[in-house]
Amino acid sequence: MLQDQLNELLDSIKKLHQLLDDERACLKEKSFDNLSLILSNKQKQLQSIAGLNKAISSEDNLYLIENNSELLSLKQDIETRLITCQKDNDINGRLIELSMQSNKHLMQVLTQAKGKNTVTYDQKGVLSSASLLGKNIQA
Repeated sequence: MLQDQLNELLDSIKKLHQLLDDERACLKEKSFDNLSLILSNKQKQLQSIAGLNKAISSEDNLYLIENNSELLSLKQDIETRLITCQKDNDINGRLIELSMQSNKHLMQVLTQAKGKNTVTYDQKGVLSSASLLGKNIQA
């Protein structure tokens, strides 16, 4: 029974790892069509992992795990994979931050390009207003 629960926990962590890989792929490719579904599934997996962990974490079960080499090995595999998931989640978090910064910069550029008082730069790199761009030209 305990071994089955540990195997179920391990399977849930493997599924979480796959979801993190899928999330990272969406972020790298800027393909956000499936991202909402992936995030929802990721949240469900995290809840499942928390529930399974809580069910397994009784004092009696922890004692059995520590005194059975097969169960202890399974626990160590779970912990190692969970650490990997945490690292992958941190990487995805950084990718999200970079994507948000990039989008913010793009919005600023597009807002400037759309505005009547578009900002331009001269040959020396000095900022100048382009509000007269194409107006009042006398040939």
